[in-house]
Amino acid sequence: MKVRNEMFGFLFKKKRLNDIGHKLYSSIIAQSRLTIFYSDLAVEDNLDGRFDVLALHMSLILDKLDLHGKEENVADLKRILQEIMFDNLDLTLREIGVGDLGVGKKIKVMAEAFFGRMMVYQDLFRLGDTDKMSKTLHRNLYREKDVSPDILNYMSIYVFNEHKNVTGQSIDDIMSGVINFTEPEGLTNV
Repeated sequence: MKVRNEMFGFLFKKKRLNDIGHKLYSSIIAQSRLTIFYSDLAVEDNLDGRFDVLALHMSLILDKLDLHGKEENVADLKRILQEIMFDNLDLTLREIGVGDLGVGKKIKVMAEAFFGRMMVYQDLFRLGDTDKMSKTLHRNLYREKDVSPDILNYMSIYVFNEHKNVTGQSIDDIMSGVINFTEPEGLTNV
């Protein structure tokens, strides 16, 4: 009977963490889809631009989870959240017409891009260097396109403020699926 309870306990735990992961991912998607990123802040409103805004916000939450990585269930939630993201990206590619053979290749490229960006962003979170963050955002988020220095500076400040916001939130709240992002105000309010 004990083995049976442990087995069902594992299944319930996995379902609970999966539900929490979906709640967090929905919040990340909602933040990443704010129109201000694609209007005032000049991110291209296409698959690449949306991917890069998503990667940026995922890096924020994953960094918070890394800070608490030794706590119960945090590593599992981090893994589940990443699985949800890549499942969602897979579905998106299929919905826009990428064939079955091409999806795996595109997901591999996106995974490499995501993990590379996440590592760089997390290093920059520790440094707190706005100039380096601006250069990184110009390369990753804006893909080397001509973007005003004011926008790059604003986005760098937004990223550091959002990092402070996310890391300041309770891990208990996050482990229950609650994350609160702030909405960027745009350049007129800088």
